[in-house]
Amino acid sequence: MQVPKLQDNARYVKITSELRLHHKELLQLEQQGRLKEVKDSPLIGEYLTKLRLNVNLLFAFINNYLDVHSDLTVELAEKRQKLYIEQLEEGKTPSGAETHAKQITRVDEATIKVVENQMQQLKNEYERFNGICMMLQSRLREFNTERVMG
Repeated sequence: MQVPKLQDNARYVKITSELRLHHKELLQLEQQGRLKEVKDSPLIGEYLTKLRLNVNLLFAFINNYLDVHSDLTVELAEKRQKLYIEQLEEGKTPSGAETHAKQITRVDEATIKVVENQMQQLKNEYERFNGICMMLQSRLREFNTERVMG
């Protein structure tokens, strides 16, 4: 099974590009000393909405990779089992058959690791932008509290 690469997926690239663009805008505002203006206005809700909607789309990619991971894991187990039984039937010892099956399926095992790394990359992207969303959400609550109290 061919593992889909994240960077080859146009939808993923579009989502992460948009998230990075919003992050860049917030960083530029902060560097210009204008982030306080955004923090103290309803614009914070607009940034939060843009980020949150796109961040949550990353879950679809994580779920796809979980499916791929499950399929590959089952395929690997079935392939190893078949190789193991073949080797036993040829007269190899159980440990020899197991070693042979593991050696023959090293590439399959590496493919599973690639999928796991892609899932970790997705989780890292999610955590990165989710942290920004949490900061904005916190500031939005402060703004609303100040407005009600003030």
